Amino acid sequence: MDQPTQRQIRLMGGRSNPFQTLIALFVTAVFFMMFQASILKNLQRSQQMLLNSGSETHNKGKYSNMHVVSPPEIHRNINPKFAQKLAKEIGIKVNGTILRGVKVDHRKFYVPSKEGLFTCFAGNQSVPWSAVNNDYCDCEDGSDEPGTSACKNGKFYCEPEHQYLPSSRVNDGICDCCDGSDEWKGVTVSPDLKLPVSDDVQLAPCRDTCMDYEHTKMRENNIIHEGSVARQAYVERGASHAHEGNFGEQGEFYTLSTDCFVFKSPGYMYEVCPYHNSTQNGKDSWLIGAGGKLEGNQNEGFRLVMGNGRGDHCPDGKKRTTIITFKCGSMDKIKYVSEKETCIYVVKFDTPAACPPLDET
Repeated sequence: MDQPTQRQIRLMGGRSNPFQTLIALFVTAVFFMMFQASILKNLQRSQQMLLNSGSETHNKGKYSNMHVVSPPEIHRNINPKFAQKLAKEIGIKVNGTILRGVKVDHRKFYVPSKEGLFTCFAGNQSVPWSAVNNDYCDCEDGSDEPGTSACKNGKFYCEPEHQYLPSSRVNDGICDCCDGSDEWKGVTVSPDLKLPVSDDVQLAPCRDTCMDYEHTKMRENNIIHEGSVARQAYVERGASHAHEGNFGEQGEFYTLSTDCFVFKSPGYMYEVCPYHNSTQNGKDSWLIGAGGKLEGNQNEGFRLVMGNGRGDHCPDGKKRTTIITFKCGSMDKIKYVSEKETCIYVVKFDTPAACPPLDET
């Protein structure tokens, strides 16, 4: 090969390929945009931290009266894999997704359909199940991101305090929920921000303060308020039965007569159907109460006495009796069952029906 030809080959080999150059420029641009987006997100987070940090404003405003989109009726087109779970309490992890920020008794609305979709609470959208709590806002009502700050109108539920937080307070480096669950990423505040120091504002990493007196009292008040709000639906359902005199002045306890509740103790499984029957199930099944008479009032408390159970092995020929003592709660739930006396079973039961009317809270 002559010398001019060799020189031409070297020159061609030294030239850059236009296609490779274009790819390199594109990759560089993508990385630059990602870098800019990261800077912008950190800046917004810092601004939000500063906004949330004022102790007086922070504590007064964090549980503001917000509009919360109500869950829809249970979607019956759910994946058969989860159908049986609806009768039980749904765990915090469903199909690989951790349901952070979801109220415990609302987890039943966070199950995928047969098609693997999640239906937004507003009912006008469905998104892939993988889009739930993925830090990107898909639902217009924000219901797909209960555990992140992705949606401007999102809400994070603090379970111990029974209150919703604006999603902007999730992972902002400031502890809002007394158990610290809103700061699950462990984001810490940079010293450069120079946030106001106050005993009223706790910065991440969070410690559990739920047993502190103020939080305990606040939680109790929040439960009563939440239960009183739910009580209104109980009154509407039972209004036509109020005249019967056994379901409360406004018929608020009637709803309990339409359902059964299960409680598992170390030795037995109890099934309680208020106003109908109560059973203790182990090696044998015993009827421990039937019927029911409501006693008490709002000030002294309510209880339902269910007598006429089986009398086998009971002293003095008396029959087994179940006494349900009601306490104001945000949902219907058996808290405990005990046999205080032989053949006398006491059921501690939380329910909105026992809460005071909303205008009295």
